Amino acid sequence: MQLLGFNKNAICKQRYWAKWSKLLDCVFATVTSGLSFFLSVESWYFSWIALFILCIYSLRKSVFLTFIVGFTSYMLGAANPHAVLPIFIYWPFITFNAIAVASVLVVFRLIADKWKGWDTSVIFASGLTAQEFIFSLFSPHGTVSSIAYTQVSNLPIIQIASITGIWGITFLMAITTANIALFYRYPQNRRIKANLIPISLLIVTVLFGFYRLNMPLEGEKIKIGIAAISTNLEQYLAVSANKDKQQVNQTIERYIQKVNLLAQSGAEVVLLPEKIINLDGHDKNLQYFSDMVQKNKISLILGVTSKDGNKLYNSAYVFSHEGEEIFQYNKKHLQPTYESRYTPGNSLGVMNKWGIEICKDMDFIQPTLEYSQRGVNIVFIPALDFHDDSWSHARVAIMRGVEGDFAVARAGQWGLLTLSDSRGRILKSVSCDIGQDKADIMGEVPLGTGNSIYSKIGYSFGWMCGLTFIILSTVLLFVKPTKN
Repeated sequence: MQLLGFNKNAICKQRYWAKWSKLLDCVFATVTSGLSFFLSVESWYFSWIALFILCIYSLRKSVFLTFIVGFTSYMLGAANPHAVLPIFIYWPFITFNAIAVASVLVVFRLIADKWKGWDTSVIFASGLTAQEFIFSLFSPHGTVSSIAYTQVSNLPIIQIASITGIWGITFLMAITTANIALFYRYPQNRRIKANLIPISLLIVTVLFGFYRLNMPLEGEKIKIGIAAISTNLEQYLAVSANKDKQQVNQTIERYIQKVNLLAQSGAEVVLLPEKIINLDGHDKNLQYFSDMVQKNKISLILGVTSKDGNKLYNSAYVFSHEGEEIFQYNKKHLQPTYESRYTPGNSLGVMNKWGIEICKDMDFIQPTLEYSQRGVNIVFIPALDFHDDSWSHARVAIMRGVEGDFAVARAGQWGLLTLSDSRGRILKSVSCDIGQDKADIMGEVPLGTGNSIYSKIGYSFGWMCGLTFIILSTVLLFVKPTKN
């Protein structure tokens, strides 16, 4: 009887510690993957670590715990204040994303547990890519939630975007990390044959990346200057609403001084940020810029709030060397809530080989894809940003340049001023946050060619991932494995 009692106590203790071990495993996986997602905003390799942790955990634990860890880690990662979408404002959208990512992880876990082969890594890769792609088509925030943007500093990897768009980057990250997890978890996958396709995809992508980075850029070069002035929210709102004439005049004078200096330094084109002044038709404020442009013989792109009757537009005005206003582009993708009083534009901003977009426009596949199809070799972007998201939002525009094979010049009023080439290399960059007195840059930028492969095949890779995920998941979930 004592022996039976001893065995009973031992079993109870074993169950007790097993429960604690399961809880600790869950907490550890959640914290490490969530922290990795959090840090990936600044360092590209952390997103690979986060995906690997989620995959390896899912292969060892239940469906319920897999979903909980996947969901929670994504939410923790999204809590980074430097992310484009602050979680305290956009939590419903981010929560929906987290549910989708966790659901893909669950499907991967179910199929991998059943088949245990390397090919189940395709399920995870195609599913993760498909959910990002589908969301981008319907989301009011476009593509900004894609994990692919964490790789902007990983130059060899991001070159694949010129063929597949950002979806190829997401797919590569997911298939690689899932395959490593399957290799670690199941002994039968520890063979060259079982890892040949994922390894080959990674090697070919890296080789293509180095090849493209070392290809000479054959387009012409132009000298571009970008400038912003230091301003706080109160000052910015007073000027943009045209409430304080003195501040409006001071703002114009400070910008004209900066443009004059850039022109004297050799700039051929100068770009200014989004909504720097408020215009009611062609008023005298616009004439100040026109006179200055004519004097310096440069081209100028500046962002303004323009009024046409009862309608307000977030606009970019373009001036020729002669001081003539030759083009007006109205922002197509307005920021929800913050720009509800504005009317969205409905035309493209293409002038010869130049493209114009404004801030949030670059978060979307269109109109950027159409610009590339038209052979645009550079896109100018007046922007605003919100201090904390300076890098995470700037990198979205840089990636668009890789996708479309064009250079990018971007002026973020409360973010970064950046010049980047068609390979995603940052040629010049400076923070223009409050307190920065030298918020201006100038550089000679090699222009791209446009007409990237991605602009020709469009959404093909994204739709292919969606179909692959649906077909493979359906087949592998309901077909029984053959017994050897």
